[in-house]
Amino acid sequence: MKTEKRANLEQQALVQFESITTKCGYIFFKGQSANNRISIDGKVYFQFGDLRVETPTHHVIIEAESAGGITNLAKYWYCLTNENLCKQIEKPIILLHIFRQVSEMDYASHLALWDFLRDEMQNVLATHIQANRYTYRSISDLNQALGDFERHLVMK
Repeated sequence: MKTEKRANLEQQALVQFESITTKCGYIFFKGQSANNRISIDGKVYFQFGDLRVETPTHHVIIEAESAGGITNLAKYWYCLTNENLCKQIEKPIILLHIFRQVSEMDYASHLALWDFLRDEMQNVLATHIQANRYTYRSISDLNQALGDFERHLVMK
């Protein structure tokens, strides 16, 4: 039952980001459609964000997690350092990674590992990616992430 609640709340969170995207005059890409993939080999690919907006200067990406984990952060390191894959990422990435928590310490070890990996990535990839993580227990907890997202869409 917890998994269903988390998945539903994750989708509700993404709707908030979709609304801001539309308000700012952009289109968004989401899901696993052909226009939201980083192709690896044949039918093997990474999803290019749970929600992605193309601004003139950046790929602005939302990754929404209903559990802890670093896979959606690590895939960008892999892609940006792989000669073939980095050609598909034409601009620097701004990643807003949101994690659903049930309690304050929910997935704390995963989040600590995420912070560590992000810091290491920043040292290696400097100007190619800017990543921030946010936690929320309810949709109303997303105000900071939503505000940061909107600022990235309106900056020129």
